[in-house]
Amino acid sequence: MTTETSKLDKSHLDSLSKDELIQIILNNQKQQQNSNQGNQQKKKKKRNVELDFDKCYKRYIALKVSYIGWDYHGFAAQTCTEETIEGHLFSALKKTCLIGDIKSANYAKSGRTDKGVSAFGQVISLYVRSNLTQGEGIIPPTVLPTPKERDPNKPIQPQKQKPKEEFHYAKMLNGVLPPYIRVLAWSPIPFFFNARFSTLYRTYKYYFNPHDLDINLMKEAGSHYLGEHDFSHFCKMDLENVKSFKRVILDFQINPVQDSNGKLYEATIKGYAFLWHQIRCMMAMLFLVGRKTYPVSIIKDLLSLSIPKPTYEMASEIPLVLYDCGYEDLQFNYDNDSHQKVIKTMFLQWNEMYIKAAVINLMKESLEKVNISSTLSLPSTTSNTTTTNSTSPLEKRKEMTTSQTTTTTSPTATPSKTSTESTMTDIDKENTTDSSGIKRIKTL
Repeated sequence: MTTETSKLDKSHLDSLSKDELIQIILNNQKQQQNSNQGNQQKKKKKRNVELDFDKCYKRYIALKVSYIGWDYHGFAAQTCTEETIEGHLFSALKKTCLIGDIKSANYAKSGRTDKGVSAFGQVISLYVRSNLTQGEGIIPPTVLPTPKERDPNKPIQPQKQKPKEEFHYAKMLNGVLPPYIRVLAWSPIPFFFNARFSTLYRTYKYYFNPHDLDINLMKEAGSHYLGEHDFSHFCKMDLENVKSFKRVILDFQINPVQDSNGKLYEATIKGYAFLWHQIRCMMAMLFLVGRKTYPVSIIKDLLSLSIPKPTYEMASEIPLVLYDCGYEDLQFNYDNDSHQKVIKTMFLQWNEMYIKAAVINLMKESLEKVNISSTLSLPSTTSNTTTTNSTSPLEKRKEMTTSQTTTTTSPTATPSKTSTESTMTDIDKENTTDSSGIKRIKTL
């Protein structure tokens, strides 16, 4: 039977019964399934082979990272959510087999940004797997090959190998990172370097709309921030981790954004280090000065702690950007292909938001053109009998409401708000504009 069924020609198949044909088909399907399972198991075995990082050359490098933080829960990794910048970076480093465990990678960051804050010049330092055996920051394997892995019968001879090049770290990581998180460049670093403690300065930028703001008053008030001061009135208190609230501001400038025709301004703040929410609090007070809610002198009074901290709403996190972290003798390497891809990705993001802004602007301008008075006016009513003292239904309704209010309200009672006034007050409370000029709209 087996020899005959091995020849599946037409004459042979015609001579078989129905049951024999079914059996041949089932046998062929079973053999195919076994073959597929064997191939899949081989592939799984190859994938399950874990890389022993102790036997790999490593390199101590710094990575320059850019991200749009609006949709993330801050930079620092958290146990309660994976939607953090660090969380995605750690995941990408493991997917690309550049690290085995972040705890053993000597990881450090220049600074942490809060929820919603973006960055262009964030810097991290860590050990990663290297494709080279020599060079700055190269770390040799800590575990040598075992005798089983070496062939004792094969003499050790120097082999001519093609010169290796280092891994394209930015390209590798950007291939698995979300589009709003990009690695811009990398650099080999000496072993004494630390992304946090080696930082010479940090520069932030804050963008805002100058509408209803006196920019000259804001510039004058912002000049008081320069130098070393106690910023305890300009931060969120963290008594457990912060022992001193004195910080140094090296530079503070307010200038119009280029190509914005004066419709957008940016504040540039440069310092050694900053407290929790310090810049957002500093900007919030400047906005109050720009609206002439407080005089310019309040900045100096708050820095000298001569007056208590006033109650104010902190400026929005959306316009805040960690623009640059300064280091001594740190030159980043930019890969041309990866660099162009990042520019293209950012252009697509900008283009999408630009179109969205145009759609919202269309709706806003269309609403501004609506003539509300003509829309709400009532049609005139005509009467067959003309009288000199004729009144419209709306006037009669007002007279009835007035008479009812007069009879039911005591002379000493305080007049209550009308329904229209109450509704407008509720709307004003729900739709508030924070100090940065960004509208916070809540659902009524």
